[in-house]
Amino acid sequence: MNEKFLHLSINVSLCFVCFMCFINQNVQAQTQDSIFNQKELNDSARKAVKNSFQYLKAGSSIPVLFGQQQKEKVLQSYGIISGEELQSFPVAQIESGLYGKFAGLFVQQFSGKPGDDAPVMTLRGRTPLVLVDGIARDITSIDPEQVASVSVLKDAMATAMYGMRGSEGVILIETRKGGIAPRKISFTAQTAIQKQLSLPSFLNATDYATLFNEALTNEGKQPLYTAEAIEKYRNGSDPIGFPNVDWYSTIMKDQATLQRYNLNFSGGNKIARYFVDLDYLGQDGFLVSDPKRNTYETSNSFKRYSFRTNIDVDLTQALLLSVNIFGRLRNANEPGGLGINLFGSDVIYNNLLQTPNNAYPVLNPDGTFGGNQQFQNNLYGQVVGSGYRPSYNRNLGVDLGLRQKLDVILPGLYAQGKLSYNTYYSEQISRNKSFAVYQYVTNPGAAPTITKFGTDGSQSNSSSIDLTYRQSYGELALGFDKISGQHEINTSLNFNADDYVVGSALNLTNTTLAGRFQYNYGKKYFAEVSAAYAGMNLYPGNKRWGLFPAVGLGWDIAREDFMKGVGLNSLKLRSTYGKTGNNSGAGYYVYRQFYNSSGSVYFGNPATSGGSMIEGTLANPNITWESADKFNIGADLSAFDQRLQLSLEYYNNAYYDLLQQRGTNASSMLGNNRPFENIGKRTYSGFELTAGYYGKSKNLNWFVNGNASLSDSKLDYIDEVIRPYEWMKRTGGQTNQIYGMVADGFFRDQTDIDRSAKIDGYKPVPGDIKYKDLNRDGVINVFDEQAIGNTKSMLFYGLTAGFNYKGFEFSMVWNGVANRDILVNGAGTYEFLATPNGGYGQAFTHHLDRWTPATAATASYPRLSVGSNINNQRSSSFWIKNGSYLRLKNVELAYSLPQNWISFMKMNRARIFVNGNNLLTLTKLDRVDPEVYVWNYPTQRVFNIGVNVQF
Repeated sequence: MNEKFLHLSINVSLCFVCFMCFINQNVQAQTQDSIFNQKELNDSARKAVKNSFQYLKAGSSIPVLFGQQQKEKVLQSYGIISGEELQSFPVAQIESGLYGKFAGLFVQQFSGKPGDDAPVMTLRGRTPLVLVDGIARDITSIDPEQVASVSVLKDAMATAMYGMRGSEGVILIETRKGGIAPRKISFTAQTAIQKQLSLPSFLNATDYATLFNEALTNEGKQPLYTAEAIEKYRNGSDPIGFPNVDWYSTIMKDQATLQRYNLNFSGGNKIARYFVDLDYLGQDGFLVSDPKRNTYETSNSFKRYSFRTNIDVDLTQALLLSVNIFGRLRNANEPGGLGINLFGSDVIYNNLLQTPNNAYPVLNPDGTFGGNQQFQNNLYGQVVGSGYRPSYNRNLGVDLGLRQKLDVILPGLYAQGKLSYNTYYSEQISRNKSFAVYQYVTNPGAAPTITKFGTDGSQSNSSSIDLTYRQSYGELALGFDKISGQHEINTSLNFNADDYVVGSALNLTNTTLAGRFQYNYGKKYFAEVSAAYAGMNLYPGNKRWGLFPAVGLGWDIAREDFMKGVGLNSLKLRSTYGKTGNNSGAGYYVYRQFYNSSGSVYFGNPATSGGSMIEGTLANPNITWESADKFNIGADLSAFDQRLQLSLEYYNNAYYDLLQQRGTNASSMLGNNRPFENIGKRTYSGFELTAGYYGKSKNLNWFVNGNASLSDSKLDYIDEVIRPYEWMKRTGGQTNQIYGMVADGFFRDQTDIDRSAKIDGYKPVPGDIKYKDLNRDGVINVFDEQAIGNTKSMLFYGLTAGFNYKGFEFSMVWNGVANRDILVNGAGTYEFLATPNGGYGQAFTHHLDRWTPATAATASYPRLSVGSNINNQRSSSFWIKNGSYLRLKNVELAYSLPQNWISFMKMNRARIFVNGNNLLTLTKLDRVDPEVYVWNYPTQRVFNIGVNVQF
């Protein structure tokens, strides 16, 4: 199936290429002047050193919802970068190339797992909707080479026309188009080395046994390991009976590869333009494999094949046809290991945190997997002996668009329509198998005693459809553009319907009628009104439709007569206000009460059985969409022939009618689950600054572009449970605020314990964490929990800079965050946590700094205990760490060979480049990565080299 899909995509794309080449050759002579002009423009844009200067020039066209606007007429809050900026990032997902690029956009990667490493993006505190060529789609459906531009649309004016889906903001991706230019063929090959960052530092077997004995002693129990056993761990004289296994090095490779190949064609003339892209990405994971044991691959890996064909054809001088065909095939592989709600590499990384170095040997003398009563799932066996789990998903879609100029009716009038169909299919295949582990116990002068745990099972084979969906989209629009002297009017009316069918569920349909009216006088005074009347079929009939208006005003002071001679190209003041909506979260028919069947009940005497019905979750007949009132004010300055750009904004977004369950009146008292109701209120506000300068001096072109965002949030209302003290209440606090106890050092001795407040349900001993008694009632309990960690507005920022000089290019991207605290806890932080299989978990080098009577003055970790400790491991300020950081996210150095070196090979360009990702991190954290701090699959540092040739 994979080969058929790939061959189909290649054949379709090549057919379009041949068709376009035929057209191009037949009319090339007619458009020679236009071709040369376009080529000169493209070369000039390339000299911008991968920046977005072309979008900052006066008259440049900026993508907005359902159209384009000239930069100087835009009142919206937006940011935009060229897709070329993404190509220097050696990453699998294009979201990873957006770090530090936009004010207001915060990006964080929680996992580096191949195929599942897309970071989470929040725009002004909310999760934005992603549109690809104006249609809501999965961002992973495209590769960087296909991207023409990425925009963030932030305020009500920018998103009001999306009605019920515009409240969270929008990330708008436009794909590349062909232009009036000779045929260009571009091929890029690159290969990279990946290395994992911030690996946990486990204790060796000797230190583990020593600290484990200490933890038992702290709890009044007898030590487990004898001095003789600890010495054998130390000298390695009996690696089977007394193993000391570095599990990370045993099951993990030091590095893994990432490869990417891209071939694209573009060109066209006055009749037809085309862009065709074929892309392959292969990313290996870090788990080892054993070809001697298996004929199949067990290591984790990810492969992606994608293609896109964008065609624009002028059927007549007034009618334009656009055809976009795109597809993606993603194959992943995982080991077959299973765990609780986890499988493959996820369960293996989780088990690494639960398997001490002395648990069992990797292999016994006869090659069988080591293990024992407590640890019956050998880590190496999970990697190479548990089978494998391939997964496949397919995405195929087509967009058809027509745009008809209606100047014969009214100059400036046009109509356009779009149809799109998109399908997605995902399948998981399980080829798991079980394996036994064996415990060897040596007997002096006799054969060893071998005990078997588990069974060696044959491979099972099953498959399941993970997810399927179909998306149908239709759009009709009518627009009118008119310039009369100093007066300019731009209007549009748009109707669209977006229909989803996920699996076997009912259709989910979003329908929107939207309009926009813009007016400006001499590009000096601006006014804009937009509105949408939108509905979704999941709401009850009287709550299905809503109106979402927005208004904006602007004034470019630099165009006033009294500003002449000041040297400013533009100084525009602008402000917008509007209402937006968000319809995510509503389920099917939640406004109706349902009853479900239950087990048998017995009636009468003698008793007879019969079925019964139980009431489902309480219905909410008043459920409706979430809403937000958004206010935005900004100032944009450009000077020195547009080379200096500066933008400053303030926003205040008040969200209300948010879907939440009530915290008061517990559901257990009702005998049922409470429904989600439109009761929540939140406010997000902040300041954003973007500044850039683009310089040129003879053969040197350079740029620097930075942004900073100060972001604040507030829980205005959440109907929380009754909390008697103000410091306990979540209402009024930040949306992601951490709550817990306030740590007050360690208990020094019994006298200190006797003088301190009593801990509810726990008897402390010296070395335990002591907490502040906030309400001074002499008891430490939930009434002493408050907001912990940083309560200031979070600051995040980014810097992109670079230059080119006589064929040399250099660029770098920094991103950082300040006023950010994180809660570091769990199996990667605590010591000796009990594992699901009855054993005791890992311990780490930071546990060497534990509290003891001898280290009481310098200890940075509480006294040790075995298993869970309800006092020391509760949420408290002790586990709050400074999560601020500054990261050199990306660096690229490239050289384009002189034209006279490559012209004999008919090349237009040959470019060699090296780049890297996550090269340097400055942070106060000493054990974890500031992004992947939950001990998930680690993020990677990537070193990449590649070449691009163009013909």
